[in-house]
Amino acid sequence: MKFLSKSEESDLREEIYRSGADNSMLKLRLLNEQKNFCAYTEKFVVQGIDSVEVEHFNPSKKDNDDYLNYYATLRSANERKISKYQEYQESPFFQTLFFQKSEEFQGRIRYDDFVYEAIDDADIDAKNLIDYLGFNDDYLFGERIRHVERLQDTLRDLSEGQKLDYFRRYKRDLSFITAIEHAFQLDLSDILNEII
Repeated sequence: MKFLSKSEESDLREEIYRSGADNSMLKLRLLNEQKNFCAYTEKFVVQGIDSVEVEHFNPSKKDNDDYLNYYATLRSANERKISKYQEYQESPFFQTLFFQKSEEFQGRIRYDDFVYEAIDDADIDAKNLIDYLGFNDDYLFGERIRHVERLQDTLRDLSEGQKLDYFRRYKRDLSFITAIEHAFQLDLSDILNEII
């Protein structure tokens, strides 16, 4: 997952979510920082069409939290996560926030054949995070497979350069970007950096 990292230099570090207030600017700024992707699903968000919320990673901190607890997510991803909170509310990842450091996340969680898994089988905290955020929930797993298979059919006879050009042109098709990079053996970070 590419959009869980948080930046020490973010302009959003001083932003405050206010219950009952209009938080639409915070949501737009989070989406901008996340390059228009849902932080929990890696689906590309189509503004004005997709239902997106300012999500509080740890719901117990709502109304007393900050940038480190905020993400822009699809409403459905937020609702699935909320349903699992009771089970995971004592998990250490709420304190360590290891997933907010890209290097640490990649050192503990890997993606392989459409599935996210803990690198170390004894890393219960990483396993719990994967389940809490629903990385491998059936619907998301199936959607990831179908999306990549459709792209494989569409891009079958194209060179690497032509595939990169395709993704530059059709940014919506970058949903599940980790799965795309894995399936096509592409590095799409330059294209991600172009998204404003």
